[in-house]
Amino acid sequence: MDRPKTPGPNRSRTPGIDRERPNTPFDRHHPPTQYFQVYLRLRPVSSHSIASSRFITAGSEGSSILLTPPDRARTRTAEKYSFTRVFSETSPQLEVFSNTVLPLVHDAIRGKDGMMATLGVTGSGKTHTILGNSEQRGMIQLSLDVVFSALRGKMVDYERMDMPSFDNSDAVVIDARTFFSRVTAAMEVMHAAGTSKPVSIAAATPVEPVLEEGEVLVDVDPKSGYAVLISMYELYNERIFDLLDEAPLINAAARRKALLFKKPSTQSPWETSREQKKVVAGLRKVCVSNYDEALQVVEHAQTCRKVSATNSNMSSSRSHAFLQIEIKRFSSRGVEKDSSSLHIVDLAGSERARNAQTAGSQLVEAGSINKSLMMLGQCLASQQPGSATQPPYRSSKLTEVLFSNTFTGISKQKAIILVTADPMGDYNPTLQVLKYSALAKEAIVSLPPPPRSIRTVSGSTELLSDTEGPGGNSTVSKDAIIRRLMAQLEETEGRWRDAEEQCLMIEQSVREEMADEMEARLEDARRAAMEARVQDAEWRDEFVDEKLDILRRDMEEELKVYEDEDASGTSSSSRVDKLERENETLRQELAAMKRDRVNWSPTKPTSYKPNVGMKMGRAGVLGGIENAV
Repeated sequence: MDRPKTPGPNRSRTPGIDRERPNTPFDRHHPPTQYFQVYLRLRPVSSHSIASSRFITAGSEGSSILLTPPDRARTRTAEKYSFTRVFSETSPQLEVFSNTVLPLVHDAIRGKDGMMATLGVTGSGKTHTILGNSEQRGMIQLSLDVVFSALRGKMVDYERMDMPSFDNSDAVVIDARTFFSRVTAAMEVMHAAGTSKPVSIAAATPVEPVLEEGEVLVDVDPKSGYAVLISMYELYNERIFDLLDEAPLINAAARRKALLFKKPSTQSPWETSREQKKVVAGLRKVCVSNYDEALQVVEHAQTCRKVSATNSNMSSSRSHAFLQIEIKRFSSRGVEKDSSSLHIVDLAGSERARNAQTAGSQLVEAGSINKSLMMLGQCLASQQPGSATQPPYRSSKLTEVLFSNTFTGISKQKAIILVTADPMGDYNPTLQVLKYSALAKEAIVSLPPPPRSIRTVSGSTELLSDTEGPGGNSTVSKDAIIRRLMAQLEETEGRWRDAEEQCLMIEQSVREEMADEMEARLEDARRAAMEARVQDAEWRDEFVDEKLDILRRDMEEELKVYEDEDASGTSSSSRVDKLERENETLRQELAAMKRDRVNWSPTKPTSYKPNVGMKMGRAGVLGGIENAV
């Protein structure tokens, strides 16, 4: 299959330049390359509609709408917006899919990148378009059905091929069986009793609408094998998180790991471009073999997405979700020939804090969503003819992920934007979405001359039809001036409301930062007090231990004296007997001395002359003993 030529060093990379003609994006004679096709789908009137009257009417030509402000608006000037195509409320899912996403799916199978994104306010029908409902399949289910129907019988055997070796984005490439077993194990850890196998959603998925044979026929290489890898991630508060990571199931309180959007560290052998496309590094990619496995992976990723209830929507998406369908083509010998990706993006809806009644973390989420959508609108507006500004796609993580590979000229992917609007919804948010989405269409489609008394959006200038005065001179009537001033006043009030909401968001963010900092400081003070208390207790324990050691050593020394005396081999009882015998001897000697004293004569010498000093000393001792007794 022939691949598009890689732009050489002498080829211009200016955004919006047609690669086949050396013109500039601002040349009015040669329009710039069509990067975006903008479609509009009107939602059927339902209970979610809040307006008392309809303010959007589809044109008869099928590519424009007429927006009439409701009675409560200050201005009664109607506005006309043009799109590539407008789908009415009665347009079925299959019609929308066949005219928008189906060409992207065919290009992806042939080796060309594509992207489809939905845009609209909360409750305008984006979820129904992307995922469908209990009776109708959405864009994701229909796209997967086309892919696997076209590649039936041409899928490679994942068990015989080392799929991780063919990935250059540092991804975690696993097969569907391993992925389901990991998810089941994680759910068992989380709930202590999980199901034995993943719950299949294929049985609960509707089969309508049924694809026709001509919609699934794609020219594929009969000698090649194909592999389909599914990955899904979300952009939450300007950070990218993997929706197929099973770690949050094990510990919901654990902090998720943010991923990087960068150029890969290695390059595939089949790529010859000097510049590589940016990718989300570290994603989990699941190799699926059939339609049912792919739906189960998508269903699991959808359950892990950030959603919460607001006053506008009971299940409002708080993040932008990206589904990536990667298709790899291999030769009969197992050599990778090329790879392409199809992104289906479900953008979160813009909302007003006053209507949604959000506060706290929800207000921060809404501020991040509105800011990213505002940057998206500026990028779309920069592609209109006559715009001299470069697309500010690096100002937001959303626009960087969406457009960095497109505006830089690295990838020739085809992108479409499907705008959803409720004809009886909230007028002001719908008006803002239609303004910057129609501006992107104005870059490739010129509007017809504006009719009388109808204001037509063209570029960033609002033109009013003129009325001819007497003599054929073109003059502006007073009514036109009043309408223009009223329109400017309404626009100024809208900007003032947006600035007020932004200030409220900033104030809430600052308050939360201060509260977090105060909690951190209190935690540090508490930790320091606990450490001081523990150190004091340890010091007291050491002091008492030292005193006890001193007392123990003194007692051991006292006992050691007696132990030394007993070490001579004489027991305590033998010592007492010895002392008694010595006392008995001393008593006998004392008695003999007393008899000698009584019988002493100065003329008669005695033969017995004991040591008088010793005897007297002993007598004194014995006398003391006897007296003590």
